[in-house]
Amino acid sequence: MTSLTQKLLKKQWFPNSLRILTLLFFIFLILVLYYEVIKLFNNYFTSYWALFIIWTLWWPFLYISVLFFSRVWCGFLCPLGLANEYGDKLRKGKTINMNKWSFLPFVLFFVIVFLEQISGLFLSNTVTLIFFILFFSTAFIFGLLFTRWSFCKYICPIGVLLGVFSRLSFLGLRTQEEKCKVCTTRDCLTGTKAGFCPTFISVPFIKNNKDCLLCTRCIKNCPYDSPDLKLVKPGKEIIDKVNFSLNESLFIIAILGLTFTLNSRGVQFFRQLIFLDLNGWLLRLLDFSLAIGLTIIIFTLLACFMGNLKDNLTKLGYSYLPLVFSIMFFAIVFGFLGPSIKLSVNFVAYIKYALLNIGLIWSVYFSYKLFDKKKFIIILASLLLIFSFWLFYLIPGPLNEVIPSEPVVVLPNETLIIDAYSMGFMPETIIVETDQNVNISIKNMDVVHSFDIDEFNVHQFLMGGKTTNISFIPNKAGEFIYYCNIPGHTEAGMWGKIIVK
Repeated sequence: MTSLTQKLLKKQWFPNSLRILTLLFFIFLILVLYYEVIKLFNNYFTSYWALFIIWTLWWPFLYISVLFFSRVWCGFLCPLGLANEYGDKLRKGKTINMNKWSFLPFVLFFVIVFLEQISGLFLSNTVTLIFFILFFSTAFIFGLLFTRWSFCKYICPIGVLLGVFSRLSFLGLRTQEEKCKVCTTRDCLTGTKAGFCPTFISVPFIKNNKDCLLCTRCIKNCPYDSPDLKLVKPGKEIIDKVNFSLNESLFIIAILGLTFTLNSRGVQFFRQLIFLDLNGWLLRLLDFSLAIGLTIIIFTLLACFMGNLKDNLTKLGYSYLPLVFSIMFFAIVFGFLGPSIKLSVNFVAYIKYALLNIGLIWSVYFSYKLFDKKKFIIILASLLLIFSFWLFYLIPGPLNEVIPSEPVVVLPNETLIIDAYSMGFMPETIIVETDQNVNISIKNMDVVHSFDIDEFNVHQFLMGGKTTNISFIPNKAGEFIYYCNIPGHTEAGMWGKIIVK
């Protein structure tokens, strides 16, 4: 880093000034969600734009930022961390020993994801409002009860995900070991100027990004300018097996299983295994359980086949990390931003193919470094199998043309029944007459969705496990799209075509 940057990081007001600005901005967004419309500087800010900024822009930004700048969101910008820190300053709480509960943050992540699925978080002002107020309150209360940013390290689902993916980042905090070896005061640990490291890192020997929140306290504390933000070789800490844990490895494997449920054809694949007559949130819970459970079982059997179960299973998860990140990257970035950018299906598919290939090559490299030759061949075969499953089955595009179902003609005064599910509609194509009343009964089979046709001003919220009736009159001929407006759902395959004659 340049000397100018080093000077900036040593300033006592940095990065808290940025976090305060972010906090004020999120408070403004919360007020917009509450009042629905706020006039500021002769401009009207509506709840639509608040939801757009939060979920369509901010959520993909996290995935992009963690690859290039590690956990810069956590240390430089996150208002939740600020609430947690100020709670800690008001009352020094107890220190948490999470050794026996190290799996808890990973489990909480999937609980939050499932609650998002059944609550309609991305479309609802109320649910988003409750979500942020609840998380701000929890962060502050944890600061009062427990010391050293306990919420950020042990509870925050965003921090858990960013921590794991930051192992692949180009940026990290590292020290100059020759300076640390001769240091006798250990100011970075005693917190003489800016306070202790909030995550109990042994700063002089830091070799990984996962637990470092980039709070810059150690940079401020050190009189020898040893800790610094530096460019690092992405994934080197994986190759060096730094701070490996079985719980984190299982979390990576579970995320891989989760990705199959974020795709229309993936859901259809797993629902072929379901013989129970379920709907609503129970059906979606079974999706999650089957996909994650079967993925973990398969990986466990694979690790057992190779010999030492715990050691192989631990390394197996980390070897898959780049492939998992690439899948999550295009699922979130293109799922949330894609509908706004209006890119063609084939163009998006080619980008996904490229990302998938990068993830595969990177994972193959990790596997080669982590396993001996015999085990590497087995891992390579499993990687190619999952890669092919995504490439030729799950990603719609030139290599996997989706053949729509037979179109259904809707007659006047007839009620059409449409099934909505994660992530699709059935039938996928309907034909109607111009200026004729169209009656549709939509049976939502699992969690919250929506049914939208922009050209005819149809925007209907669909409650999970419920049937909703809508009517509209198409006033112009042509081919139009009906889709689910929840970010990520349209891109995952939840759309159909309405032909007006």
